[in-house]
Amino acid sequence: MKWLRILLGAILLLFLQMAIFNHLHLWGLCHPFVYILLLLCMPLMPRWAEILTGFALGCLMDCICSTPGIHTSACVLISWLRPIMLSRMVQDSERLVSAIVPETIGVLPFVRLTVILTLLHHLWVFALDTWSWQLWYWVLLQVVFSSIITLGCIFAYGFLIHRS
Repeated sequence: MKWLRILLGAILLLFLQMAIFNHLHLWGLCHPFVYILLLLCMPLMPRWAEILTGFALGCLMDCICSTPGIHTSACVLISWLRPIMLSRMVQDSERLVSAIVPETIGVLPFVRLTVILTLLHHLWVFALDTWSWQLWYWVLLQVVFSSIITLGCIFAYGFLIHRS
């Protein structure tokens, strides 16, 4: 039942990403990618399963957004980094058996993990999309504004939906 709920939530989130968030391009700077919430909040799995999940989600987003490999590589990156960061931020591994939300790992580790991985994801996506450091300031602006909107959506989910 737990996996069915996760699957239905993932389908809903991907639908919202396709229907709403992919069409939000505020001044050409803001491109929110709330689909990474799936990777950030999923329960810990074996390392290969997390990376495979990131690869599958990234491939799906690349097909939706027509970006060959950009989202796949960014999702694999955060899927690879997430268990490392969680092991350093959360000392009690017993709390990592369910979804990674503020009530299971604590507010500060959740905020820290989410901010770092979102910034890395967005930096990776926009740097590969631009493919030139001549426009580094444009990449930086896109990362900052897109991360603010994405983090706002993720924190709204994390703190409103999963509050104790």
